Amino acid sequence: MRTEKDALGQLSVPNDVYYGIQSLRAANNFAISGTQVHPLMIASYLKLKKAAAKSNNEAGNLDNKKTKAIVKAVDKLMKDGFSQHFIVDAYQAGAGTSQNMNVNEVVANVANEILGAKLGSYEFVNPNDDVNQSQSTNDTYPTAMRLATLTLSKGLKKELEVFAKILAQKAKEFAGVKKSGRTHLQDAVPMFLGEAFAAYSTTIKELIHLLSEAQNYLRVLGIGGSAVGNGVNVKKGYREFILKHLKKEFKDDMLALSPNMFSAMQSQLPLMIYSNALRAIALELTRIFNDLRLLSSGPNNGLAEIVLPSIQPGSSIMAGKVNPSMLEMGNQVCFKVLGNDVTVSFAMQAGQLELNVMMPVMAQAILESSEILTNSIRVIGEKCIAGITANVKRCEDYARNTSQVATVLVPILGYAKVAELVKTALKLKIPVIKLIKDKKIMTTKELKYAGLL
Repeated sequence: MRTEKDALGQLSVPNDVYYGIQSLRAANNFAISGTQVHPLMIASYLKLKKAAAKSNNEAGNLDNKKTKAIVKAVDKLMKDGFSQHFIVDAYQAGAGTSQNMNVNEVVANVANEILGAKLGSYEFVNPNDDVNQSQSTNDTYPTAMRLATLTLSKGLKKELEVFAKILAQKAKEFAGVKKSGRTHLQDAVPMFLGEAFAAYSTTIKELIHLLSEAQNYLRVLGIGGSAVGNGVNVKKGYREFILKHLKKEFKDDMLALSPNMFSAMQSQLPLMIYSNALRAIALELTRIFNDLRLLSSGPNNGLAEIVLPSIQPGSSIMAGKVNPSMLEMGNQVCFKVLGNDVTVSFAMQAGQLELNVMMPVMAQAILESSEILTNSIRVIGEKCIAGITANVKRCEDYARNTSQVATVLVPILGYAKVAELVKTALKLKIPVIKLIKDKKIMTTKELKYAGLL
């Protein structure tokens, strides 16, 4: 064990770990969930510390020796893996101070090790004075949070694009399959199965556009605002330098500094806008998943217009039963995303005066939502949507038997007469087309001309 000191006293820290006293205090104080901070949040924080070191060096605040050691430390952690060094629970002290110090201590200790110093001595590189130089938790945490979210969002956008293409392919495949439309869960006018899938694809494309707009809000950063937004202890030029390095680290030339650093810390509106986009995605996806579950219901006593790929047995007791397992998983993911959006909403409005201290739970919720949506969309597209086939006979039978095929006759026969025909056909339990032919209201040629045969 080694002994480390801070403003509250001293603690014994395991001699072979990179974290330090403040990380250990936080781990002891917040043994809440056993859930680690999302790894992409940690990775984004590490990249931010690397960019800060380079920027402080360019601004004349950090010498070359310390700068190189910090940069090498971050590179080493990113290459070798870092999860074991970050021990602070996802549910921690407000604003993410514990998380920031966990990063500062780990980077400082690795840097000192590189320079030949003992862990915990901070002989050459200090967590607060060097790794955290020109920074505060209050500007680094929201910056890391936005960058981590932006990174995950790019993967989500890619999967949505693939998903839209798969749906569009199905639309082409089913273009000639006639089926009954349904409104209010009741028979409606005939349509083509391909038209339903084309509509789903269009909706996903609209969600992609919404997500892209939300991404732009995440690109606006408050780094360099320091404690409250006025840039205390931040040397001139640092903000511009770090923006340059962040663009390189995160491979995104659209990153920008907030025109008002106070606003960037007071308000987490960008995260709320992004969470709202995820909410819209989840709502539309669960609607589509439910449609597909209905259309595949059966196989003998349901709609059974489409057949989903069989991926696993559906029952431990009913032999041969197969369930829409992928879509059911998708629904559950969407429900979790909706719940996380509520969490983000409450956390976002809880910001007070110069800082929103509820950022850790916002980050955890938003990153979880992004990740599970991305993964679920990918596997549902691959293992479910791409393998859907049409039950052509069932679809055409429904289209032929729906009483609402008579709707196209309204301009010819009038609404009242058509309504009476539909009512009679339903009473007699025969197709309305047969009734029209039996009553010799229209000839076969006329019915074909109207598109009913």
